[in-house]
Amino acid sequence: MHQQVVTIIEATLKTLGIDPNEAKVGEGQYNISKDKSTEVLIDVWEDHDRVFFQAISPVSKLNDPSRAEVLLMLLEENHGLVEAALAIAKDDIIVKETIECSAFFNQERALATISRIAFYSENYRKRWEVA
Repeated sequence: MHQQVVTIIEATLKTLGIDPNEAKVGEGQYNISKDKSTEVLIDVWEDHDRVFFQAISPVSKLNDPSRAEVLLMLLEENHGLVEAALAIAKDDIIVKETIECSAFFNQERALATISRIAFYSENYRKRWEVA
């Protein structure tokens, strides 16, 4: 199943005009970018006989993770997201989507996930640059 999902992801990247071999940074791991400012990190891995696909994009640096207002704002923003979530990873605010893959996982789902994460990342980055 892991190799099947990797094959789907690589076909999706080709559909986007991206050479999977150039984007590959590790087994089942790819870094792609939209207009050189919106980076999307893709990862496929297996854990306990289950295969996962994840797309992550950094949105903004987090100056003070202990500030309750920032955490509250992220929770409030998550309410309006579709199949994605804002999260904190080290010193970054990221937007991510993780899918447990099944036999029904396909290129359309992979493309929708990658596109959604890039869209949210770009929109939040532009919105928060002004703030």
